[in-house]
Amino acid sequence: MKVQEKGVTYQSQNSYATLNTLSESTEYIWLVFHGIGFLSRYFLKYFTGFPKSKHYFIAPQAPSKYYLNSEYKHVGASWLTRENTEVEKGNVIAYLDAVWASEAIPKRCKLIILG
Repeated sequence: MKVQEKGVTYQSQNSYATLNTLSESTEYIWLVFHGIGFLSRYFLKYFTGFPKSKHYFIAPQAPSKYYLNSEYKHVGASWLTRENTEVEKGNVIAYLDAVWASEAIPKRCKLIILG
């Protein structure tokens, strides 16, 4: 038996989370990436101490979700694995481009990338 691995292109959807409101008083845009086993909406709790009017946080969501243990209760996510890494990197970059375009960040804001 000969196994063939093939690829297919399709449209996909993924969420992301934000913290605070993007407004005229926003000075800093944070693009924050969670680590393995996190979800973006929960990761943002670490940034609640910043002044709300000046800081806007965007937390992209890693695409590969999985259950964290055998109880199937808590879900985490991963950005990449060693499996098909080059294709997955391209998928992540396309997703980040879409997130950035969706937010329409003003050029006057300073960008901080964490993760």
